Amino acid sequence: MPKRGCPFGDAAPLQLKVRVGPKELSRGVCGERYSREVFDLLEAASRACSSCVRSVDGKAVCSQCERPLCGQCLRTCWGCGAVACALCSTIDYSDVHEKALCTNCAMFET
Repeated sequence: MPKRGCPFGDAAPLQLKVRVGPKELSRGVCGERYSREVFDLLEAASRACSSCVRSVDGKAVCSQCERPLCGQCLRTCWGCGAVACALCSTIDYSDVHEKALCTNCAMFET
């Protein structure tokens, strides 16, 4: 049995698949609400620790890069006492006890 023909003929508009992404949603009818939801998610993500992505419980930030830190990823510099994250500090294992050094103090130790 052959396929049934289109009852509308050539006058019918093409029915193509349309991709709807974030850009199209933000321009739509509920665009303002959608943008607000995305902004709230980004704001919540900015309160995460920069090293381990846990939620930040305090207001501790790295003195070098000013990223938020949780209590477990907080490293206090042995030289100057500044707070540093895992990216902006190095651990010195040359002594009996390990020492955390911020990038400024690590430059003078070498």
